Amino acid sequence: MKLYQRIFIFLIFSLSMTLLNAQNAGFSVQGVVQNDTKQGLGGVNIFVENTKIKTQTDQNGNFRMSYRKGEAVLVFSLEGYKKFRKKINFGSEGSPVNIQLTEDQAVVEEVTIHGKGKVKALQDGAFTVNAIDVAKLANTTADLNQVLNRTTGIKVRQQGGVGSDYNFSINGMSGKAVKFFIDGVPLEMLGKGVDLSTLPVNIADRVEIYKGVVPIHLSTDAMGGAVNIITPGSSRNYLDAGISIGSFNTQRINLNGQFKDDKTGLIMRINSFYNHSDNDYTMKDMKIWNAAQNEYQPRNVKRFNDRYQSVFGMAEVGLENKSWADSFFLGMSQSVFDKQIQTGSNQEVVYGGVKQNGAANNYFLKYKKANLFNGHLDVNVYAGFSRSVQKATDTLMRKYSWDGTFEPSATSEKGGRSIIMQHEDRLYSQVGATYKIVDHHKLIFNYVVDYLKNTTFNQLEERKEDVSPAKMTKQILSMAYQQDFFNKHWTNIFFAKYYKVGLQKMVFDPVTRTDNPAKDNFSSWGYGFATTVRITRGLGVKGSFERSYRLVEPQEIFGDGVAVTSNMNLKPETSNNVNVGLYFNHHWGQHAFRVEGAGYIRDTKDFIYTVPNLYNSTFKYENLSNIYTRGLEGELSYQYKRLLNVLMNVSYNKAYDNTKFANNSEDVISATYKKDVPNQPWLFGNVNVSIGKDDWLQKDSRVEFYYGLQMTEWFYKNWKTYGNPRNIPIIPRQTLHNIGISYSMKNGRYNVALDVTNVGDALAYDNFKLQKQGRAFYIKFRYLLK
Repeated sequence: MKLYQRIFIFLIFSLSMTLLNAQNAGFSVQGVVQNDTKQGLGGVNIFVENTKIKTQTDQNGNFRMSYRKGEAVLVFSLEGYKKFRKKINFGSEGSPVNIQLTEDQAVVEEVTIHGKGKVKALQDGAFTVNAIDVAKLANTTADLNQVLNRTTGIKVRQQGGVGSDYNFSINGMSGKAVKFFIDGVPLEMLGKGVDLSTLPVNIADRVEIYKGVVPIHLSTDAMGGAVNIITPGSSRNYLDAGISIGSFNTQRINLNGQFKDDKTGLIMRINSFYNHSDNDYTMKDMKIWNAAQNEYQPRNVKRFNDRYQSVFGMAEVGLENKSWADSFFLGMSQSVFDKQIQTGSNQEVVYGGVKQNGAANNYFLKYKKANLFNGHLDVNVYAGFSRSVQKATDTLMRKYSWDGTFEPSATSEKGGRSIIMQHEDRLYSQVGATYKIVDHHKLIFNYVVDYLKNTTFNQLEERKEDVSPAKMTKQILSMAYQQDFFNKHWTNIFFAKYYKVGLQKMVFDPVTRTDNPAKDNFSSWGYGFATTVRITRGLGVKGSFERSYRLVEPQEIFGDGVAVTSNMNLKPETSNNVNVGLYFNHHWGQHAFRVEGAGYIRDTKDFIYTVPNLYNSTFKYENLSNIYTRGLEGELSYQYKRLLNVLMNVSYNKAYDNTKFANNSEDVISATYKKDVPNQPWLFGNVNVSIGKDDWLQKDSRVEFYYGLQMTEWFYKNWKTYGNPRNIPIIPRQTLHNIGISYSMKNGRYNVALDVTNVGDALAYDNFKLQKQGRAFYIKFRYLLK
């Protein structure tokens, strides 16, 4: 019997037992539990007094409980809040119950350590996930990429300074196999000037990093995992403004805020930021021609064509807690970026005039409503349209050296004089629904339609009107069934995804030597499950499996006009992903301890990989047949009161080519068979320590010191079977140290922070051995009103 048949039979059996139990259920009551700021409280324990009947609220504070007809007293309890009792009449038709819990100030400090908030609830859930409380890091000068690079299993390799391209890896899977979202919406909808390297930490409340298996509500074709940035969801008024300045003329400004009119209930939100950096850091030991000595000599020089700046603004207006909608918002955003290009994949080739700029507009609608159909159905809808224009300029007929000098050339810097224009229109819509069958059993649905039209042309040779646009339509239908047993000590999630993509593109015909329109379609089913068992209060195990497909992305097919060349022959990749994990929490007094370990396997077919073109320093995405990846990771954290925090993690990842025969032959064994995939770190880790003290220098203040260590073991730059075995290029081991101090006054209203990165000014390498910046200093001033 096939795997999917067994899963189907098990689902039918489970569903039948659920419906049978439902027939014997009594009367029910539903409602929501909130704090004093109207935020839903997840993990609240609810039980009928003097009975063993109990339940818990979901992550939004919603609950539903069944009991026999008549009056009963419900007891609501959550660590850090005062216990609350309310008499309920089961069986009478009434409006949903609204419960508000108040903080118990006597235990607030202890709850800071032990409380099971949304971050800890995610970590203990069925999926393998890192959940980071970014709000605690809002005073640092780091961007989101730098914050996530400290976490277990994550490796961010940026090719330069602020605004440069980067490779984000989760458990060895990188590139487009990892998807990025903001509140469940693809980050690409906001434009190229908005990514993890430019987003300020202040914009996020927390970040969820899913490894391997991705939950249904994101409904994506990611195989390596997904990053979901969660913005603050409170209904209260606030203003958060910050400015950071530092080395290499780096400036970062952000302004976020929300205002609610109590009379009309109208809510207005704004999120905005500005980034600028000259990125003129020192490149060490670069080869410069010395005419007097008639030889190349190593010199330290500054980057001179690497300035970056971007501006982003987003405004929303809407309503919350209405009879027809829990949340309804209309919004728009605009982003603009201007970027000089210093190098490509090979830093021996340097550019002096290549640049890229662009702008994007986005218009969207968001709608949520819970507890429809007598509390059984929750609905979530998003619809958005974005339009972007990008321009890549390469017109100088020169060949530059690292000292800024140049010589006339017969071609442009990248090999073909061009002004590449890219016009993209994108329509993205998502409908999600959760249906609660009975307590602890629910069905989850999600449907996504993603349509993109891309028109790319060389402005020096063509007009937009004369170019046929390429079009891509993705559809992903996701379904899941979740069951919770033994008061959520055992949770199972079974899911299936239907992938469909249609591609209309221009393909070169070698016979007629012309580009002709062609269509390409792909569709298939994926499936999987996730499970977690909480053995004791602090000990649990989890596991997940998924057969997943990763559809091709627009940039991989069409290129970006600068660093990525097109490849119209790319195929979707598929992978079988397995994850297992173990976690243990323990606290005694005001000490808290957590250890977590996980292992994973990725068996990938038609693996899509970035391949450098050494002749013009560009990249190209290609299918590299089969790649087998396995790895281990571990994390240990310790906290004492609000005084000391220690976090240590280590990750081991081994990926190798699992294609035995080259070029579809039956007797020629591939030279890279069973060899490690190059340009991919296989061992890395982090140590982060922070020490803080409240009311040290003055009342309602806090001072905090931070130290971070990042270690990356050496790894091969190229396939080790190519070239002289004694002279295979490697990227050497790197150990970087970072320190920082922050000071807050008036309970966090006024804040100042100073950070020093790469304290030892070590030679830092990254993707394809491209040098990163050395020692740098940053200072940040932040004002928070709430």
